[in-house]
Order: sequence, then C-alpha cells, then structure tokens
Amino acid sequence: MKRLIAGFISLVFLCACVPTPEQAFVVSKADNVLEQKLQATPKPVEDTVPALPEGQKAQSMPETTGTPTQAQFFPDRWDEDAQSIREHVTLAVHADVIAKADGLYPVYRTRTEPITEARVIALADLLLSKPVARELVDGMTKDDWAKELQTYLDEAAAWEAWINSGKPDDGTDRDDTASYTPEEVAEMSAWYMEQIKNAPDKLDKAKVSDYSDYRIGQFVRYTLEDGGCAGIDSFSNASHSGFTIVKGCQHIGYIYRETQYAEDSREGADALMKRSAKQWQQPMLSREDAEAIAYRETERLGFSDFSIAYSEPANLYDTTERGVTRVAAGWSFVLRRDYDGYPLVEKHSYKSSDLLEYGDGDGFAYNKSIGIETVTVFVDETGILYFGYADPKAIVGKQTANVELLPFEEVIRIVKNTIVACYPSLRFQGSENRSFDLEVYRMVLTPYTLRVRDSEDYYEVPCWVAFFDGWHQGADREQQRTQSNWSAECIVINAVDGSVVHERAGY
Repeated sequence: MKRLIAGFISLVFLCACVPTPEQAFVVSKADNVLEQKLQATPKPVEDTVPALPEGQKAQSMPETTGTPTQAQFFPDRWDEDAQSIREHVTLAVHADVIAKADGLYPVYRTRTEPITEARVIALADLLLSKPVARELVDGMTKDDWAKELQTYLDEAAAWEAWINSGKPDDGTDRDDTASYTPEEVAEMSAWYMEQIKNAPDKLDKAKVSDYSDYRIGQFVRYTLEDGGCAGIDSFSNASHSGFTIVKGCQHIGYIYRETQYAEDSREGADALMKRSAKQWQQPMLSREDAEAIAYRETERLGFSDFSIAYSEPANLYDTTERGVTRVAAGWSFVLRRDYDGYPLVEKHSYKSSDLLEYGDGDGFAYNKSIGIETVTVFVDETGILYFGYADPKAIVGKQTANVELLPFEEVIRIVKNTIVACYPSLRFQGSENRSFDLEVYRMVLTPYTLRVRDSEDYYEVPCWVAFFDGWHQGADREQQRTQSNWSAECIVINAVDGSVVHERAGY
C-alpha cells in the first residue's frame, strides 16, 4: 500500500489544547453486553448446530422463532460543520449513512473452513480444461521448509533475547506487543513441521490427466489440453489461508487495477510498475456484461451467496523474474458473503486507521488478526481467468434474527469521541503551523467478524465503519477516496455494544 503519510507523522499526543473526551472510549469489552443482547433477541430453533465435516458448507439457515425485535432505521445523512478538535486539526462530517433497507440486523455464527486439496481440485476442474502436464514452480522441498523453520525460530529467539536484555534501542522498529509468545512459536513450529512432512524431496515435472495430484502449499503450473496454460497457488498458516487459480499465466497471475495504472503512470513510479502502466489496455467488455459473467460463473462454482463489493477495470499480468506480460484486459471484482442483504463496503482494502493511537491501558488486548472472507475474480469476454479465495468461513447458523443496536446519536458520540481521544499530533518537522482538516465522509453498517468468547467460532456482527480523510495536502478528496491501492482510513464501531473494533486489539 502506498502510504503518503508514512514516515512523516509523529505519533505523539499534544500535551495542551486537547479537548477532554466526553467518556473514555472502549477497545475491549469486558461487560458481556454483546452476549447479553444476543441472548435477549430471537434465536434459531436449534440452540446448537453440530460441527460441519471438513470442507462441507451449510447451505440453509435454521428458522427463527418468535417475533423479531422492532426494525431499526437510521438517517440517510450525518452532517456537521468543521470544529477544532486539536491544535491545527479540525473535524467536519459530510457523510452518507448506509444501512439495511429492511431494518433487521441478524448475527450469524461462523467458523474457519480449512482449505482442502479436494476443494481446490474441484474448482480447478470447473474453471480449467483438462491438463496434460504438470510442473512445480517455485515449490519448496523438505530442505527448503526446514530452512524456513530455522529462520522463523531464529527470529523468535532474537525477539526473546531483545526483551530479556531490556529492549535496547538497536536501530530497528521492534515492538514488544508484536513479539512471539511461546504458544505462537509452538503453533507455527508445528505448522512448519507439517509442511516439511508433506513436501517432496525434489521438484519434478510429469504428465497428468487431471488435477488430483495437487498439494496445498505448492505453486503448480499446468499445460492444458487446449494448448493453454494455468497455475494453482495456495497458502495455509496459523492465521490465514487461501488459494488462486489462474488461466493463461505461466507464472503467478497479477491483477493490475485502473487506479494503480493511473498512479504508476506518474513520474517516480517503480520501473516494473511503469512498465506495467505502459502495457495497460482498456477492457472492451462493459461493466454490466462483466458483472453478469462474474455472477454467473461464481454461482456455477458454488458461491451464489456472495455479492460484489468492489469493481474496477483491470489487466491481468503474468509475472516472472523477467518482469510482467499482459495476458488480458477485463474487470476485477471483489465479492463478499451476503448475510441477509447487509450493505457491503465498496472498497477493495480498508482497515482500522493507523492514524489512531489506541493505547495500551486497562482492557487493551492484542489478538491475532481475523481475515476477511473474500472472493476475487478477473473477468474478460471468455469468463473467469483469475479466481482467488481468501480466509474461507463456514456458516454454523444464525445466532439471532435481529439484534438490538445502539441509537445513532450514541454512535455519533462514540465516533467523535474516539477521534478526539486517539488522533495523534500531526506535526511535520519544520511545519508546526500546518492545518489538517479531517472529514468523516461515509458511514456503512455492515457485518464484521468478531471472536466468540472462549470458542474457535466467530460472530458476524453489525458494525459501523466510519470512513474519514486522515490527512490531505491539496489532494482531491474524492479522487483519493476511490483509489483501490489506498488503504482507507476508518474507525470500526461495534453497533451492538459501542466498543471500538481493531484487527489486533479488542476482539
């Protein structure tokens, strides 16, 4: 991600002229408000749902009983004139407010669904023609994985030695909150040992008649019966998993979006990306036709309950050690699971703002990040050329039909309070008098994955995603907000209990 702010912002709170927040914001909730509200609203007929067999997905939800709580509706807009929140920092609000049309907010229970070789093979059979040859490319042998394991163990040991020696300034950006715990070391070591056990002694090339020899953790290139080529890649570790199936690429397929092309056409862009920009070609296929193909094909692949969250003209490139070669011009679509018609965030990449300092006080906890279940496809006139599936989840059941949400006035207070309490000083060296005008420009009430207490499962909980301009320097706000390679600044608020949600903090 290209972060114009990186390296310039000093994350130090001002000692004076700082408004006192109305109430301390909460990152971690310890009062079980979420669980209490889930217990107070209608439940599925079955209180428990048996565990799903590996690779199997629940296709229907249990019926709910009783009358759901009253539909909950919110204003279409939130507007406030600019107000000073810190020295040289103002905050204005001119935001569309986007929520469910029917006013009903179910909470689903999900769990991680492991990537299996059988599922990858089944999808490859549907997406690609018959293979006639297979070659492992950039695969890893047992010796390769053993070296990777040792590198990981050496790094973990270096962290431990640094902490034990009093955390001296060693010229690095070490942060003890991100260090390895003994449990994490044991878990990752076990994962590496599994890769060593399953890896081949050497890489090979062979004639094949199907995809049944595919193994998770390898990148495999295939020659197809129709003379074309394809590749399958996958990854699976302690925190994340996913795979891609790409047609027409000898190596690793790369989706290059229109906004990236516009960015990389500028002076100063990386040489490889400038080469990509020069190869850019506008797709002939209309967005409407491409969307129809994307929906038709993803439904055929078994993803009928996913909806398009983001789309953009794109080119597909074949990337090798020698550079990039354009394979096709078409459209890139990002799809996410549709939980009963929740609005989806129309943004390729978003996360809790790095511009906010959440601190390390009482109730603050670091956790492993939770991946957002995502399907990414590249479509041209011939169909899907690139299919990627990241962090798959299986639906266990519907926890409640309509959970009680906080009033919008309370959400407004929490968003403003969080920015006031957490927004750091924006003091550029030699530019102390520069003014920064923040603006909240969009509010979306959408599902966000949170952990279930004392369980391996998750809740898909309605959360407010408040997007705001972190900073701008004469830039076009609207243009900046639509850039797919710009990680949107946002605050995520649990709409049920009001706590601040962060990828690594709080849940």
